[in-house]
Amino acid sequence: MVDYVDLQYAMVLSSRLEKFKVRSTNPYKINFRCPICGDSQKSKSKSRGWLLEKENTFHYFCHNCGVSQSFKFFLKNVDNLAYNDYITEKYVSSVKTDTKESPLDSLKSSGPKFKPNNNPLRLIKKISQLQPNHPVKEYIEKRRIPSAQHYRLYYAPKFKTWINTIIPNKFDIRGKDEPRLIMPFFDKDGKMFGLSARSFDPNGMRYLTIMFDERPKIFGLDKVDFTKPYFIVEGAIDSMFLSNAIAMAGADANTSSLEHIENAIFVHDAEPRNAEICKRMEKLLRAGHKVCIWPSNVPAKDINDMYLLGMEDIEKVIVNNTVSGLSGQLKLQTWKKCG
Repeated sequence: MVDYVDLQYAMVLSSRLEKFKVRSTNPYKINFRCPICGDSQKSKSKSRGWLLEKENTFHYFCHNCGVSQSFKFFLKNVDNLAYNDYITEKYVSSVKTDTKESPLDSLKSSGPKFKPNNNPLRLIKKISQLQPNHPVKEYIEKRRIPSAQHYRLYYAPKFKTWINTIIPNKFDIRGKDEPRLIMPFFDKDGKMFGLSARSFDPNGMRYLTIMFDERPKIFGLDKVDFTKPYFIVEGAIDSMFLSNAIAMAGADANTSSLEHIENAIFVHDAEPRNAEICKRMEKLLRAGHKVCIWPSNVPAKDINDMYLLGMEDIEKVIVNNTVSGLSGQLKLQTWKKCG
């Protein structure tokens, strides 16, 4: 198997190399237009540069100009800054003596097993690691997502290619790949069991959820304190604006995996005309749970947009509009007629 530090830095180059495609993962064969000779000047569709797995590392070869060199020297030629980081990581990896398993070693099911040095998140960057002028960093700051939460968000410049390194052949990447914002799902032991991926394309599928383990799709299990009052919202980003919250991807009302459900407040989007949301809220109220019924004058449907429009006391508004029991069901009937 190819050295994981080499694979990590090959993926770092994915957004810089034209027509970058992982053709095979066993052994690894990565194809792109040669950045050294520029590849064919007559045909932009040709890509004759290859990173080929050889003796647990990559070797670069171009079928156009004939350049043949180790991955280390190829990286130095293409991205000198990344090369400096690569040398440091290779050194740290070579002298590492701690063989204890990390929290991301494995999953309880038959899903992918993540070893200490091949955590797939190492192939992409946290938002907190991006340069200040990076467009995705600027997007996150424009959304006013608290900076203290940026380390929980990741950026995959080629989402499908990256997922295929975790689940081989999950996506057909012969077509156009795309960048996505990654929100990993960790359990309370720090084991990643899935992720939510948000598109930056307003015309594409906004969210994709990928699961590595058979369990409810919940973001934030590693951070929530179930022994205190906590909020259950629909979106991972919305949960970052609240002090103690999780997000249930898909917004279903399955509470079987939650602890101290008596401490939970369910917070749906403020869409009284949405029949599906109203149905979920009614189901929760009938089951005896606490639900937030937004006041009719909230400026947006979700928490992030509310915050952007100047509503900064959102948590207080939620608590003050939390209902339960029969009175909650009656208030829900009135709320349905708003909007």
